[in-house]
Amino acid sequence: MEEFKQKRFFNTKRVEFEIDGITFYSGNFLNAKEIFISYDEIIPDAITRETKTSRLFLWITIAFGLIFSLSFFDILQIPFAVYMVLVFFSGLLFIIFLLLTILSRKYMLYITTLSGYLIDFYDKNPSKEAMDEFLETLKTKTFTYLKEKYAIIDIDLPIEKQIENLNFLKERNVISEKEYEALKEKLKNINIDVKGFRH
Repeated sequence: MEEFKQKRFFNTKRVEFEIDGITFYSGNFLNAKEIFISYDEIIPDAITRETKTSRLFLWITIAFGLIFSLSFFDILQIPFAVYMVLVFFSGLLFIIFLLLTILSRKYMLYITTLSGYLIDFYDKNPSKEAMDEFLETLKTKTFTYLKEKYAIIDIDLPIEKQIENLNFLKERNVISEKEYEALKEKLKNINIDVKGFRH
């Protein structure tokens, strides 16, 4: 997978996988944004799911539902002609805005970055399988990039910096405890004569 796309009504989201990160596009008829996010920033396991509903539609639905109830049970004590008009239109608008409220419901998925930025997606869109495949691809590409960048043992680099890199990978769950210890041991063996090595 080199690209992932989502559509919801007039909204589009797209991710293009690059060598060192992703380009994230989100837009509709009114506005659009396109940003590049490095794999260094992405935390694939930091996923949040949320259900969002339009508050405006919800409050309008409640208002028309209340008006319909008051009119239908003749609590307002109004003339019959006004009563019929009010019941019909408040009932009709209640149903319309109830449908709009239901249709406005969005199932969102957020991926957090190290800087706190949230990359937002429509959950289970276009399907649960497609979303799962995208998340797995994102995790694989992120971890591969981070391993290739930070898990390289180099005799010319300061030991402290390399230990810092290994700690970074371990904290991000990019490498396991076993891999961490193996890389640390390899670093120790290569730099056996270098002073200041810390276990």
